[in-house]
Amino acid sequence: MAIPQADFTKLPQFAQDAYKRIFGQAANIADRPIDTAALAPDLDPYQQQAATLLNQGIGSYSPFIQQAQEFAGPGGAQAFMNPYTQNVVDQTTQQLQKQFGLQRAQADQRAIQSGSFAGSGTRGAVFDAALAGEQADTLGRSVADLYNQGFTQAQQAAQTGAGILGSLGQQIQGQRLADVNALFNLGGARRDIAAQRGMLGFQLPITQSSFLQQAFMGMPMYQAPPMPNPLQSGLSLGGIFGGFGGFGG
Repeated sequence: MAIPQADFTKLPQFAQDAYKRIFGQAANIADRPIDTAALAPDLDPYQQQAATLLNQGIGSYSPFIQQAQEFAGPGGAQAFMNPYTQNVVDQTTQQLQKQFGLQRAQADQRAIQSGSFAGSGTRGAVFDAALAGEQADTLGRSVADLYNQGFTQAQQAAQTGAGILGSLGQQIQGQRLADVNALFNLGGARRDIAAQRGMLGFQLPITQSSFLQQAFMGMPMYQAPPMPNPLQSGLSLGGIFGGFGGFGG
């Protein structure tokens, strides 16, 4: 005996229309293709720009670090020594030579006045040699001191330049990374909004269909007829049991 089913054709017309609408929406939702691009968008243009900027900036600080290492190396001070030598040592040497010439003239003048001027004789040669030696020693010490001071200052300048270049390279790299992060975060926010919109577009029909289903379930529904009474349907208990008996026989 078949179990009787609810006859939806006996529902009011508005309920039948609602049922058809719900079923149709459910079928459309189940059959629709999933727009993965809307639910999981590609990288935002700002994120792509950030990736390009990051790729272009790889190693951009290297020239600064390399030059800083050159300045910090053994020959780094030489770049700061040359102008110092030309501008200070040579000028000091010229001044000392002028001073030596003046000293020689003054010494000759004193010798003439005292009557001991030796001229170009042996005494004069000895005097000239002694004076020249003294002047050469003075000039040598002065130039050596200047070179020593110049080298010390050049080393300090090279170390300072190396520090500035290293810091500048780090600042440039840090600023580039800050720009990359700003662009990537902005693009990420835009991508999240696009994904949320895609999810809303995907979820809205489901929400609407669920709302209609709940409204439909709240309607006064057609009740399925009760199970048929065997006595009223012309069947007797004896007939029923007889059937079982026959089956058993």
